Amino acid sequence: MDIYMRLTYDQYKDLEQQLQMYPRLETTHTSTPGPFYHKSFRLHVGDLCIEFHGPIVKGEGCEP
Repeated sequence: MDIYMRLTYDQYKDLEQQLQMYPRLETTHTSTPGPFYHKSFRLHVGDLCIEFHGPIVKGEGCEP
């Protein structure tokens, strides 16, 4: 999938700042009930918010 967006200078610089902060943008979400979780992060581009989800994985210390 390809997405092309034309941004203003300010939108581009804001996105650039968010990408440089990537490790601090990532969050972990735990399923309820269960030992499963996924990581995700959001990028805000102008009025658009895009959230990316990683795969669901089983947490440590859980029986296979």
